[in-house]
Amino acid sequence: MNDLLIIGGGINGVGIARDAVGRGLKVTLVEKGDLASQTSSWSTKLIHGGIRYLENYEFRLVRESLKEREVIKSIAPHISKPVRFVMPHVSHLRPVWLIRMGLLLYDWLGGFITLPKSKYVNLQNDYIGNPLKENFQKGYEYSDLSIDDARLVLLNAQDALNRGAEIILNTAVTNAIRHDDYWEVELKNKKIIKTKAIINASGPFVLNILKDICKVETNKSLRLVQGSHLIVKKLYEGEQAYILQQEDRRIVFMIPYQNEFTLIGTTDKEVDSYLNPTITPEEQSYLLNAVNCFLKNQISESDIIWTYAGIRPLLEDFNQSASKVTRDYEFDLDVNGAPILSVFGGKLTTYRKLAEHALEKLSTAISIKNATWTNKEQLPGAGTFTSEEFNNLLPISMMQRFSQSYGNQISKLYSYFISSGNGGAKITEDLYEFEIAYLVKEEMASSAEDILFRRTKLGINFPKDKINSLNDVLKKYL
Repeated sequence: MNDLLIIGGGINGVGIARDAVGRGLKVTLVEKGDLASQTSSWSTKLIHGGIRYLENYEFRLVRESLKEREVIKSIAPHISKPVRFVMPHVSHLRPVWLIRMGLLLYDWLGGFITLPKSKYVNLQNDYIGNPLKENFQKGYEYSDLSIDDARLVLLNAQDALNRGAEIILNTAVTNAIRHDDYWEVELKNKKIIKTKAIINASGPFVLNILKDICKVETNKSLRLVQGSHLIVKKLYEGEQAYILQQEDRRIVFMIPYQNEFTLIGTTDKEVDSYLNPTITPEEQSYLLNAVNCFLKNQISESDIIWTYAGIRPLLEDFNQSASKVTRDYEFDLDVNGAPILSVFGGKLTTYRKLAEHALEKLSTAISIKNATWTNKEQLPGAGTFTSEEFNNLLPISMMQRFSQSYGNQISKLYSYFISSGNGGAKITEDLYEFEIAYLVKEEMASSAEDILFRRTKLGINFPKDKINSLNDVLKKYL
């Protein structure tokens, strides 16, 4: 019998699975689609304290987020990158003293940090190829991290798998029968799993799983808030990102992305359904206007290369403004029979701490070691590595992508290169057969979408006429 069945393969589910199996629990995680196929792969790709949460007086959340930023920088250095964020000063929105006080708090609230602290900047003189209009003269700069969100999910799942967890993808939970001291859970493939406890970490589906599948009532509710993003051609040289204050007191980011693009986001649009999130024309116009207020060279719809949208399942706090709804998390533990713990809310940055708190909460119902460990153990791929094995056999741009995605697992990737006959079939300049084989066998990929949008980000400008070639190669390894 399992100790724990986790429903949901997003960041919270895999984070809990990794932590739990590392404490000696017998763990199965079930996901109806691919890892990170919902909210967790459609984020703004940041690990950040949330400087704007200070205005909502969410000091506990900001402090925890800043501390976690340091942890993730340490355990996942190959998929995270320090970024300097530039905030142009807009005097009629927030006075200088308020910005300075907020940044001082941001620098010190998390305790010891390895990232550079905030400072005043001259926008026109301090940046090569400054993209901002001349009326923006002064501003402030502070630090956060960018992250490959889908690979953060994947690496937590990989580590859980390596430590003995069972992970079942593309398989929905269809029924759950509750007994006094265990659950009997049926999957779509008719497999039955008996488990002492369930953790429902299904994100926007949490209430459906709880009420419709597990037949458990709760007084907690969600606010479904859509966050949409634009990917445009690179708008400026330089590694800095921009945080742009808007007239509605929201902020919009411009972030260098994948070397050749700029990511623009995000929105906060309340929606009624979590199914098939898609950017609306209004959101697209909002984001274009948001950056055009600041840019010397205006952009338009024709500059948009790709868009994406995701649903944030936020904890209902009855705030009128969707942008001010808390990004904090809470748990609902029901022990009227075998225990089930449901996760409400949360954000990418705090997933690891959420996992610790979830297991602490559940430990009142089943036996769980009080031994936190995930802040000290690096995720797969971290650590020193070289790419000398490939010895100029592949384009430099491809090797850079490998370093930033696979870290020290490049040596394993190289073994697939050799076994496929020096790379195998060439799909595009950036994708060869050996990488597809690796992603299927080592990273649980099972579709072109898994490969192009979650294991890699090649899908943004992947040639449509190469999809069939990709699928033909993929079939060989499934």
